[in-house]
Amino acid sequence: MAAGPTRRKTRPRIRSCGPRPLGRMTKMTKTIRHLCQEASARALASATAALLLLLALMLPGPAPAQDVAFKNFSEVRVTGPVNRQSSTDNYALIIYNANYEDDAISDLAVTELDARAMARLFQDMGYPEDNIMVVGDGTKREIEDQIFFFTEKLDAESSVVIYYSGHGITFDGDPSNYIVPVDMTARSQGANKSTREAFFKRRAVNFNRDVLGVIKAAGPKGVVVFYDACRNSPLAGSDPTKAVGQEQGFVPAKVEGTAIFYSARNGETSLAALSNDDEVKLSVYTRVLITQLSRNPSIRLSDLHRELQSSVARMARNKPGGSHSQNPVMENGLDYSRSERNEFCLALADVNGVQGCTGPDGVPEPIAPGELSQVCTEAPIRGRVGLIPTIAQAREERDRYIQCDDLREEINARIADLSWEETKAQNTCASYRAYLQFHPASIHADMARQKEAEACRQLSQAELRGHVVNCETTAARLGFANFASDGAALEQASQSCAIAATDPTVDNRQISFHHAVIMLAQGQSERALDALKFAAGTVPAAALKLGDTLSSEDIPLPQRDLAEALFWYERAASSSSVSATDQRRALFRVVELQNELGNPAAAMDAYTLLIQRANQTREIMAHLRQFPEGLPGKLSPSDVYDLLFFRFPEGALAYQIGEAWETGVHGGANLELARVWYTRAVERGYTRAEEKLSGSSVTGGADDSQLWDALLDCLEQSDRALSPEAKLERGIDCTDDYLARARSDNPDRPQVEEHREALQAELASYQSSSGGGGLDRFLPGGQPEVPADPWQTRNGTYSGLRGYTDGGRRSPNAECLNQYSFTATVENGTIRFWSDNRNFTGQVDLEGNISLDRSGLSPSSKTEFWIRGHVSNARMFSGYCGNGYFQLTGY
Repeated sequence: MAAGPTRRKTRPRIRSCGPRPLGRMTKMTKTIRHLCQEASARALASATAALLLLLALMLPGPAPAQDVAFKNFSEVRVTGPVNRQSSTDNYALIIYNANYEDDAISDLAVTELDARAMARLFQDMGYPEDNIMVVGDGTKREIEDQIFFFTEKLDAESSVVIYYSGHGITFDGDPSNYIVPVDMTARSQGANKSTREAFFKRRAVNFNRDVLGVIKAAGPKGVVVFYDACRNSPLAGSDPTKAVGQEQGFVPAKVEGTAIFYSARNGETSLAALSNDDEVKLSVYTRVLITQLSRNPSIRLSDLHRELQSSVARMARNKPGGSHSQNPVMENGLDYSRSERNEFCLALADVNGVQGCTGPDGVPEPIAPGELSQVCTEAPIRGRVGLIPTIAQAREERDRYIQCDDLREEINARIADLSWEETKAQNTCASYRAYLQFHPASIHADMARQKEAEACRQLSQAELRGHVVNCETTAARLGFANFASDGAALEQASQSCAIAATDPTVDNRQISFHHAVIMLAQGQSERALDALKFAAGTVPAAALKLGDTLSSEDIPLPQRDLAEALFWYERAASSSSVSATDQRRALFRVVELQNELGNPAAAMDAYTLLIQRANQTREIMAHLRQFPEGLPGKLSPSDVYDLLFFRFPEGALAYQIGEAWETGVHGGANLELARVWYTRAVERGYTRAEEKLSGSSVTGGADDSQLWDALLDCLEQSDRALSPEAKLERGIDCTDDYLARARSDNPDRPQVEEHREALQAELASYQSSSGGGGLDRFLPGGQPEVPADPWQTRNGTYSGLRGYTDGGRRSPNAECLNQYSFTATVENGTIRFWSDNRNFTGQVDLEGNISLDRSGLSPSSKTEFWIRGHVSNARMFSGYCGNGYFQLTGY
């Protein structure tokens, strides 16, 4: 991979608020403690400034996309309630990379600002200064060394937060994330893909192994990761995001004992800013993260993710200059048995006298001592505790009435009941032990001890294998329509899956996929979705099933998520490990969902891939029948037919398309299009179409009003031609088509004939004044004399326009403008033109039909490109910019 010469942009910075072991950092440049000093100075900020900030937060913002509390790291402060004394055992590791040595990897100045803001936030949440380490602009060796120094203070009581802001990469089939150190080069050594991947892996820092693995080995009770970076394959390039490349892979699987927050799905880019003049000097994801934690530092992690996902996705979607897709992801693998209240958050708050986490609304209002009796007696939840549906809602009610002794105990009993149901569903040794740890006196404790003894018994390899087989075979049988599912058998198979997952010799993700299939048959869609998301990272069949489940109308609306389903279908369609049949099925679903979501251009892109990969037309023709023609904001079947026929120019296909239009498959008969397609079928020797053209159904017997409307539409289209000659020429064609189909007694015929004569006269007059040219065939007196060289009248120079019609959907850059002007030369069937710093060379025939693809581009294009159709109104497509048009004047 080519790249410019490397240069040292800045020296690495390893920053730590706490002391480092002396004598161990001889290869580091320096230790900087100004983050901590700034934090101390910030603590002396005036109360007036804090009050103004609180008032600003209370006022509604100008727009949801600007719902942020701070514009720069220097403003960051925690405004929500937090018990800072409880954060003694909390640690934070902050890594950022801003200044890369290789010119081929873009710098990210905003990452240092992100890191400073996060350091201020953790300090204000009560994290001791000595517990916060900031590693900035480190080489691979420097970053890895600092991880070991960070772990020296960790023990079983520690809670760790890791934050990374910078470039990130992943590799197909590898569940690990990699971060890009500042000394990494974008040039790979090796000719094939596997060799290049090995090269990049050696130069990058394996986040899962060299960061998470080392920290987890120290035994902290919980690790939370915020990964504000794109995760793409390492193809050299630079852009205003945190991506290094563009290839996509599956989202990595959960890391046991860790909650990982990703700023974007794999394959998406993580915005460093909303625009070039963005006044907020923090990354989009980080600014939302800091805003949420500053207002509610004790928010439960699950609630925090929901807030992040909603705000970031909305801000990216409403980005000035064009919509962007950025959807944060959370992978929760925390061990809740190590949490005192079965919950995790980054700091604790005082909730009615008890330290704990809070929901999305923060700490509930405390109950005044004089009102305690009345509030407890008249609590709306009293008498309805047994109806609380989820543990999360039960916790919120307990927090609200924690001072009401009897009500608190009743809610605790409800939590124990709900936890027991989850424990039974998991049916594992660890789940029963965790239940007994948190609910030792519940009414289910005796049964839990009995189940614990059974589940924790060491099974022989033969017994484990029996559970694996039962899990796999039951899931496989559920795929057959004639398989009768028995409730007891499904429950037994579900338990077998839970036990099979403990077998170290099996693939847990594959078992999780089988378990999800069984749980769906049991009607446990929420648990099944969790299992599918765990498996989908490395099991393509699970990705397909996840897409089917998320888009199914049979699951509850809060779980139905078309955007998420679309993401998994696209991943399955692009995976090399998915069969061709499943790839086609995934692409068909992408078409349907993109169309349902109002993205016809994206739906057309998916159809383009299907047509390119197809070796026959039957499936596509059958699938296309479901889409009506002419709906605003929806896919046009007519465009798909054109593309399909270009790929398979066969008379039988043209006949089938004509039948579709004649019979009204797409919302009503269109006899004009039917006639066009039947004509094409005849031209390609399909004689059955001659009967259609000779009959009255698609020719002269058409309704007079339909013919008149078609004529007006045709004339309106002709007025859009760029040159006067082309407008007149197309207008004559419109009238000729009308007169060929209208009955001899049609009352509008004289008017149309008169209009045709006027068009011909104007064309003749225009042609005479312009000195002849390519339109001589319309002059009175028959055809002009054909020159000896037929190209004599076509060779020459022509002005042209081209542009993209997807509104910068694929890229807002200069390469995707809606109009370019250029000058083209035609010489004996070869057309050449220069546009947008690139030479284009293709073929054009005497009739004006152009054929140009990416093989005729210089410099070459890595993505698909083509121009097809008549030069007066041809279609253009770029894999980078989307759909477009191409027009020459006067050809």
